[in-house]
This record gives sequence, structure tokens and C-alpha cells, in this order.
Amino acid sequence: MGTDEQGTAPLYQRIYQHLHDDIEQGVRPPGSKLPSIRGLADELGCSRNTVEAAYRLLTSEGYAASRPGSGYVVQDLALVETSAPERPEILGVPQPRARYDFTYGNLEPGTFPAAAWRALTDDILLGVESVGCDAYNDPLGEDELRREIAWRMTTQRGMDCTPDQVVVQGGTHSSVQNLLTLFRGDADVVAMEEPGYDGVRAAVERSRFAVAPCRIADGYARFIDDLEASGARLVYVTPSSQFPTCQVMPVRLRATLLAWAEEHDAYILEDDYCRDFRYRERALPPLASMDDRGRVVYMGTFSKSLSPALRMNYLVLPPALLERWRSVFGASYSEVPWLNQRVLGRFMHDGWDRHLRRLQVRNRRKYEALTGALRAHLGGAFRIMENGTGLHLLVCARDGRSEDELIEAARAADVAVYGTRRYWVDPDRAPGGCVLVGFSSIAEEDIEPGVRALARAWS
Repeated sequence: MGTDEQGTAPLYQRIYQHLHDDIEQGVRPPGSKLPSIRGLADELGCSRNTVEAAYRLLTSEGYAASRPGSGYVVQDLALVETSAPERPEILGVPQPRARYDFTYGNLEPGTFPAAAWRALTDDILLGVESVGCDAYNDPLGEDELRREIAWRMTTQRGMDCTPDQVVVQGGTHSSVQNLLTLFRGDADVVAMEEPGYDGVRAAVERSRFAVAPCRIADGYARFIDDLEASGARLVYVTPSSQFPTCQVMPVRLRATLLAWAEEHDAYILEDDYCRDFRYRERALPPLASMDDRGRVVYMGTFSKSLSPALRMNYLVLPPALLERWRSVFGASYSEVPWLNQRVLGRFMHDGWDRHLRRLQVRNRRKYEALTGALRAHLGGAFRIMENGTGLHLLVCARDGRSEDELIEAARAADVAVYGTRRYWVDPDRAPGGCVLVGFSSIAEEDIEPGVRALARAWS
């Protein structure tokens, strides 16, 4: 094989180009085998890595494929797409959204403070001190952001928290999976509220931990009994606004839970995902503020108050787990981009309080509009489960209709509501005819007509 035609180009590129031209010109027909990596390396007097790099290029462009037991084989170029199809064929036709979409999780368009974010981004990128984009950042996250988080945890949550305890993460799923590396999947059990957030349960199961459901549907009456029987080393809870039932964990139960963790050498993962949104009463102190034994991992998020698309949340680790975390992740780097962390740190210092107040006022109005409309139009035929917290509530039929029947009837009226069975480890335990109605994304002016359409569909 002659490979001198391209002069000073790296040898692997010359090998690639030679074989590429042979395949294009039909010298090597579809189905024919390329020389073995070892044989070609010996023939050219080069390393196998050089030949392998050339073959990887051919494979990535569709000219060859690796076949087990056969080495590399020339592909049929007629089967290789040489130009991009029209965009509608790639993207497909998007499914139309319901006219009234009571989804939970997404935020209303216009919530994100785009103008402020753009100005801060420009300021950081143009600043002569901005060297973060030229180096790997701290494994725990950007110092400015962690200091802002720690200050708010200390002054607004009553927690004994330092910036060194804060770990910036790329979302709840990532946080949970990383935290579980500090435990043993072959021996440790993770307890969860039943019903509870299915996203965390999926992350636990992906990490190959057993899940022990602890019932909370009857006002936490069975929760501690189930927890005691579980043998868990970690329990995941949402005490400030239980997901999805909206219950608030009583103070006495919080003290019992902390005592359980101390007695069993276990830890509590407190997901305070929706603490900023309270409409009737002030929030109870978080478990982390009551913890003087280092048993609570506090988890906060920016998805409900800023943007779910940024994929940023954080853990506040107790000292013992912080040491384990540093041992496991000390040689890693933060999975959240440096620029997003820097902008958020600056925004928390300069504009966060104004932004959050506006969002709290807007969500309070939407909460009042939704609960008022549901009570006015659905009457006594449905039970409304809410507790003046969060960004959703539950609506349960009293006449025995199933979740699927309610969702289908709503869909026929161009209204979207959402099922709840998936939040149960054992779906057979789920009460029938209970759907989730959220207000984080729908516009305030659409709530009343949306509920009226829902009432007509269900009447």
C-alpha cells in the first residue's frame, strides 16, 4: 500500500485516505475484508494504534464496519446516507399540546430571566479576571456559587452550613446516583416514601440498590413502622411538600426520623425541591436544620425557581459523607459547565431575591385561581388533595372512575392532566381515579377556562 501521496500528513490519515479512495473507486467492493490491523501495521512498519485510528475514521464515516471474527469489512455505500434529508423527515411532526395543559415541572414561558442572564454572561466573558474557561474547575463546583448557596442555607434555612459542604450537581438523578456510590449496593437498602418521586426511584434502581417503600398515604401513620422493618441505610424524603400527595411532615415525626438515623447508623436524603412556594403557612424548619449528628444530606434545586433546562442542583453533605465524597470524586471535575455556575453565582448575589419574589407572587395567584376553580366547578364529585404548597395538587374521583378514564375524557376536551400510579412502587396500592393537576406551566388566564373544560369532560 502506497501512503506517500499526502506528504507530511499523519500516517493514520494517509492510510485512511488511501483506503477511502479505494472504496469510493470500487477497488475494494462492498463485503470485502480490509487488511487485518496487525498485518497492515507489519507491512507499513508502524504501530497497530496508527492503523486502528485510520480504521476508526473509516467506520465513523460509514465506509467500513467491524465484524466479530471477520475484522473490518467494506460497507455498501448505497446504504450510506450522503446528504441530510429534509428537516420535517428528521424531526417528524411535533405532537400538538393540549389547549389547557396542567403539566407539572415545566415552567411558564417567560419565567427565565433571560435579559439579566445575558447581561451577566457578557460581563463574565468580557471580564479580564475570567480564567475559569481555561482550566478544569473545582470538583465541588465554583466557589462563588457554593458561597452563595451556603449563605442562604445558613441565613434562610437555619442550617449550620459552610461552602465546603456544598456540592454542585447536574440534577436530581445525577445527585442521587453519585450519592449512592458512597454506599454499598450489594448490602444497603434505600427506603422511599410510598407513593414517591419515580425519578429518584429509577435512579436508585439503576444503581442496583433495593428499594423499600414506606407508606405515607394515611398521614404518615405507617411510615416509621415500615422504615424500621426496611433495614435501610438511606431514606429519601420530601418533608416540606411530599411528592406527590402535598403533605407536610409533622415536627414530631421529623424528630423520630432523626433519632432513627442515629440509632441505625443511617442517613436521610432530604429533597427540599419546592420549599420556596408556600401559600398559607410558613415552612417548617428543614430536617437539616434540626440535625446535630450529621445524619442529613440536604438536596436543593433550581429547576422550580429558575429553569429545569439548566440541570443544576446541589447537595449539602454532613462531614462524614463529605470525606467519603472527596475520596471518591476528588479526581473528578464538576459536571455542570463553568459558565453556568459563574452566572448563577452572580445572579444569586445580584438579582435572585427580586426574581424569586416575582415568581412566588405569580404562583400564589395561580394556586388560588386553580383551587378556587376546582372547588367551584367540580363540586363534591371529586376530592381535592393539596396543602398550600408546591406547584401541583391531586384530584381524585369519588365515583370509581379510573385514572385512565379521567385522562382520556380530559384529552377529548383538549385538556391535559396526568396519572399518579407511576409514583407507587406497587401500583396496585394506588387509589383509583387520582390525577395530578399542575400549575407551574399554564398561564393564569387559562386556568379558569381549563377547569371549566375539565368539569364538562368529567360531568
